[in-house]
Amino acid sequence: MKTYEKIKINIKNNYKIVLLYILIFCFFTVKIPYYIDAPGGLIDASERITTEDNYKLSGSLNMAYVTEIHSTIPTYMWSKVNKDWEAKRVEEITVKNEKMEDLEYRNKKMLKESNKIAELVAYKYSNIDYKIENEQIFITYIDTLSKTDLKVGDQITRIDNNEIKDKNYLFSYIASKQVGDVVTFGTKKGETKTATLINIKGEPKVGAVITEDFDIKSEKNIKFKFNESESGPSGGLILALTIYCKINNLDLTHGKKIAGTGTINIDGTVGEISGVKYKLIGAEKNKADIFLVPKGENYEEAKKIKDKRGYKIDVIPIETFEEALKYLNK
Repeated sequence: MKTYEKIKINIKNNYKIVLLYILIFCFFTVKIPYYIDAPGGLIDASERITTEDNYKLSGSLNMAYVTEIHSTIPTYMWSKVNKDWEAKRVEEITVKNEKMEDLEYRNKKMLKESNKIAELVAYKYSNIDYKIENEQIFITYIDTLSKTDLKVGDQITRIDNNEIKDKNYLFSYIASKQVGDVVTFGTKKGETKTATLINIKGEPKVGAVITEDFDIKSEKNIKFKFNESESGPSGGLILALTIYCKINNLDLTHGKKIAGTGTINIDGTVGEISGVKYKLIGAEKNKADIFLVPKGENYEEAKKIKDKRGYKIDVIPIETFEEALKYLNK
């Protein structure tokens, strides 16, 4: 009891100092509803992929990334004076009707999907036989305009009592319907859910984003090992190039440090990404020789930054996987 009384007296006599410490602690550690985009770094794609041969490149193929920071008051204040940091409210980086945890879930699923598509593209351009098995379709976003009781995280298996074979089958089936039609979905849990198709750019749509997961059987044994903090599909192009090199024992780097960004589609087209400014800055700081970037707005933005800042890195616009192969083969 005496010890307790001493503590009370000590706090009472020094409450101003105690309060000051609490305020300082909160100032530096309490998160506020802002996220900061800042220049990131490079991830050597060879460190995220393992193959049986474990073929080594003379240079490296690197995925460029954006550093995202959940803001505190000091980091938010720094973003206002640092031209390479940008603070955004949570509402600006999520879409309507989406929580931050839903966005993180979607990005994790998109990373897995991107990895599998990169593997398929590498096989196609290498003339390697493969078989797709265990296809799974997940709902990863529901638009506020949608008229459905589907939820984020639902794994859908059937539509109007038809088995969903893959994502393309689902898209084709919905495209054959009319705006206002009601379709019924079956889920992995045995639930039955419905959606009234809405008009999006003149086409019937559910108003949801889906991602696909599947297994690939082939003579090759590709394994991915990404960190828990890593997500999103923007490393697709570099992953596909890295897998292609490893399964063909082919060095497309020619001793160069190559960085890049861009999604990859099954047909080999390269899709645009966000945060190209921060990825280019990170590639330059990490002394990359070449920066592969999706053709179009991404390239125009990267080229503008390179010219304005006098960067030495070569910025190369890429529209397809085949185009990237031809450039690197030079």
